[in-house]
Amino acid sequence: MKPSAVLVFALATTGLTAPAVAQDPQPLTIAVGTSVLNVGYPMLTLPVTLGYWEEEGYEVSVEPVGASLQALQQMVAGNAAFAQVNASVIVQGNVVNDLPVKVAMANGVIDWSVSVPADSDIAAPQDLKGKTIGVFSLATGGIPLMNSWLASEGLDPQTDLELIPLGLGAAPVEALRTGDVDALLYWASATAGFENAGLELRQLASDTWAEYPDYSLAVMADTVESDPDMVVGIARGIAKATVFALENPECAVKLHWQNYPETKPTGADEETLLAWDLNNINAQLATLKAGFELNGGEIWGTVDPDGFDRLQSFLQETGVIDGTVDPASYLVEIEDYAAQVNDFDAEAIRAAARDCAMVN
Repeated sequence: MKPSAVLVFALATTGLTAPAVAQDPQPLTIAVGTSVLNVGYPMLTLPVTLGYWEEEGYEVSVEPVGASLQALQQMVAGNAAFAQVNASVIVQGNVVNDLPVKVAMANGVIDWSVSVPADSDIAAPQDLKGKTIGVFSLATGGIPLMNSWLASEGLDPQTDLELIPLGLGAAPVEALRTGDVDALLYWASATAGFENAGLELRQLASDTWAEYPDYSLAVMADTVESDPDMVVGIARGIAKATVFALENPECAVKLHWQNYPETKPTGADEETLLAWDLNNINAQLATLKAGFELNGGEIWGTVDPDGFDRLQSFLQETGVIDGTVDPASYLVEIEDYAAQVNDFDAEAIRAAARDCAMVN
């Protein structure tokens, strides 16, 4: 698959609820680049569970729709007000398709890796030549990253390896366990889930990936212009949820189980189940913390344009895109945006997390 094929924007619809005329509370949809909304997405589930978005005046439906490409398609088509996607897709949308996609919240850094069995003879990127790699989908944002990394190590990603889409859940675990694939290309919280399922893994990744922004909340420029208060409110809810989960990951897991019982793992005792999901959420929280630090580490809602400039330069150098845009154009144009997003009592949030009184 050619990297440029990642960004073919067929503006499909899947029946998601379109942003509605303002009412109390105002319904809106966030399309998420994933297929399973498990404990690894506390920044998106806790604002619903804890009522943060309701306090802002919004009734938010968080919808997993597939890969980041599909999530962005839903937003561009008007079926969602926001999209939680890989940052590379935001860059490609702006540069390749001239879409005015803005970054409302830069949540994380690139935490993808190529995972192989602990006893595999694959020890370096060159060892992946001739191998089969399982991926979430052929539109997943990690593929251009891996392709550029392998190309820099002397491989031709188009001919030297095979990609097989596996989704999430049991399929990638079983494919690696049975040898149907030699490696898995996934993000950190997904990899933690594979380890929970019993896989003993080693991870290979470029040393530079953590220097780039990744999973981010995207919004269209016309939404920013027409309803800046909504953009601030949604981002503020995400910031509150992130503070809460960082303070007490165990409480965040138990709240997720309480409100999304169908996502609770099974097949072991309660202590083991908790350990599994703590492994999952802690992988995501490490990424969220690194993303906060990458963007200055002081004020929630700050987006460093230099990070997106590094990312777009990297994508240009590796042939994913053939140009760049002014990095400042990725930012939302709202006066005192970060200060508004950060306008909440963080210590009160932390105290509530430590108390965890909302768990039944």
